[in-house]
Amino acid sequence: MSDITQLLAGLIKSGLERKDFRTGSKGFFAQDKITTTGGDRYQAQAQAVLIGSKDNPKAKVAASADEIRAALTAMIPEDLPEREFSTGRTGYRAQGQVEAHGQRFQASVQAVRLS
Repeated sequence: MSDITQLLAGLIKSGLERKDFRTGSKGFFAQDKITTTGGDRYQAQAQAVLIGSKDNPKAKVAASADEIRAALTAMIPEDLPEREFSTGRTGYRAQGQVEAHGQRFQASVQAVRLS
């Protein structure tokens, strides 16, 4: 497992919490700064948003934080390739849909290199 993959998994395991987003969507979110063993610093975040929750104020998240942590961690490939973002910064990103407790979530995990 690469250094960045381990750091992102650590962020998910230690920081992911339930969140009601300002948009009305419901899900889970984590954010922190991480540093690789080589000294590279990144702004990292992970999120999982319950699909359809924005347009349905009665939607409830049935999945537990532990279920989402497992799903997000499994979504990160061991050899996550570096990429360039539209801002011109470089970093890493994995995204897709995950399922937990019979619900589907739009999920993403990313780390953007700082300076």
